[in-house]
Formats: sequence, structure tokens, C-alpha cells
Amino acid sequence: MEHINNSIWYKLGLFFCWILNLSPILHISRDEEFDSITQLTELRISIFSLPFGDKHLYFISLSKKNGFELFSVLRVSDLQPSRSQEDLVKYKSNFLYLNDNADGLKSQLRMDFLKHKNSDCQNSINTLNNKVNSYIAIALVYAGLGTFLFKSLLDLPVSTISIVMWAIFALSVIFLVNVLVLLRRYLQVKAVAKSKFSSFKESPEWKTLAASIYIDWLTSQEEQTAAATLVKNIEKYFIRSVAFSAFLLIATALQPYNWLLTEQSSTGGSSTKFVLLDKEGNFSPQELLSLSKAICPDKKVTFIYSSSNAVGKTTTDFVIKALDLTEKNSTIELSDHFFNSKLLIASIEDRK
Repeated sequence: MEHINNSIWYKLGLFFCWILNLSPILHISRDEEFDSITQLTELRISIFSLPFGDKHLYFISLSKKNGFELFSVLRVSDLQPSRSQEDLVKYKSNFLYLNDNADGLKSQLRMDFLKHKNSDCQNSINTLNNKVNSYIAIALVYAGLGTFLFKSLLDLPVSTISIVMWAIFALSVIFLVNVLVLLRRYLQVKAVAKSKFSSFKESPEWKTLAASIYIDWLTSQEEQTAAATLVKNIEKYFIRSVAFSAFLLIATALQPYNWLLTEQSSTGGSSTKFVLLDKEGNFSPQELLSLSKAICPDKKVTFIYSSSNAVGKTTTDFVIKALDLTEKNSTIELSDHFFNSKLLIASIEDRK
């Protein structure tokens, strides 16, 4: 039974546990909710937890049900075990023992009821199938964002902030991998055994047909429950992965360039360069934005371009006026033999 408590302290405690549920270190969860947490009962506390598809790995954990464990694995099948073939045969035999009229009226009524229930299950499964198809399409597009974030993080210098960002990216990737594994597991749920109505062909009676539909309904219920659990966890991991990736996207777009340049200067790094015009002559607004953030009173900007690069000269004049660099700039014009004729580079170095 779900425990309900509306006190502010209970909600704060639940929020704190939910935060730890996102972290693989000092992890808190509930086995009954398959590693989710919506209430503060029957909690599992783990030093380290690693989710992998339809299972969770716990290292050095403590729970009320299992006590202290150095290592344990929680599977969806542990919470929702499937009925064996022997159980299905037993259910069918018990169903066939039900009383019936001579004309099979009771069996027809039971069959109509079971067809209705079976149809509800199939409709729910179809809805879940549509959700999964949408997640598959989104995951293909989302993979491009992951590639972009990976390349962006590679450009960061080694520091405490970059290590934190790499850790967040790792969590995002782990959650995305879990989404892909759960999608594969969802497709395997389709292998649920269903009645072939062979018994009805051998003995065409209303009771036999109703019993076969009854078995189909039981297996459809199992498929619906398993599919709904998988989709719920697909949504959970997908939302977490997207949230972490969105945070990284904002962080990389607004990364503290001044801080990065200070970090490089303190470690004896060389001057920082910004490619305003690439080798094809394409202007980069992002590089201009980065240059504007990197400008400091104790630094000057040197523009480097070839002597025949008219676009480079015009762009340099524009940048000097736009960023108010009239007293803090210098230009270097090189021969086309030594420098690309379409390239424009802005270099920042300490003023001596």
C-alpha cells in the first residue's frame, strides 16, 4: 500500500532521496518500483549502483528486505514473474471445469466478456507500441546532439569544471544506453506465447473456445504489464538523459571563456586564437562571440590575414569597431605564399 504523507519534511526527504536516486554513488531507491522512488518506505541504500536495461546492479547495499549485500542484481522479472506453461495449462483446466448450459450460453457470455478484456489489453499494447516508435525516432536525432556535446567537451582544458561536465556527460550516455537496451528488451516482449486454438479445432465447443480466449487474455495481460514497465523506464531514462544533455548544451554555449583563458595563461599557455573566417572564407558568429567574451583590459588582439584578403580587411575593421578595439589591436598581413588567402585569425595575447 502506498504511503501518503503531505508534511513539508516528508516532501523534502523525498526530494533529497530523489536527487540521490539520480546519482550512481550513494544511491537510494525502492526495489518495488524497480529503482524508482515515490515514497520513503522499503528503501535500498547503495554505495554504487549501475543501471543496465531491465536490470540494476547494486554494490554494497542495505535494504530492509534483503539486509546487507555486497553485490545484488534486481531484474524486472523478479518483480513481475511470467506464468509458466504449466500454470497456463492449469488455468485452462480450471476454466474448463466451470459449469455451462447445454447450448453453451454461459460460455458464450464468458467469451464475450473475455474478448472485451482482451481487446482492452491489445489497445493498451498498441498505444505503448506507438510510444516506443516515437522514442526510436527521437533517439536517432538525439544521437547527433550527443556527438556534438562530445566534440565540445574535447575542447575544454583539464580542470575541475571540465571533470564535472565529463561526469554529467557520462551519466547522460549511461541513461541513453539504458534507453536503447530497454527498447531492444521491449521488442523481445513480443515473443509472449499465445494460444493457437488447436484445442478448439479438435473439439469445436463454445467452452473450449472461451478457454482459449481466456489464456490469450492472461498472456496479453502479462505482455501489457511487462511492456508498460519497460516504457515507464524508457521514459524515465530518456528524460534524465535529455535533461543532462540540455544542461551540458547550455553550459558549453555559455562556458566562461575568460576563465578558460586565465587558466591557460596561469599554466604558461600560448596565445588564444579565434578563426573568424575559415579557409573557405565563411564567417563564424560563434568565434566572434567567443572573442568578445575573451577580451580583457590587459590583453590586445592581433588580426592575421593575407595581403590579398579584402574580405579579411573589411571584417577586421568591422570587428575593431564592434568590439571597441581601436587602442587594443594590431594587424599582420602575410603573403599568399605563407597564409591562406581567405583565412582571418584573431589572436589574443597578454599586453607587455
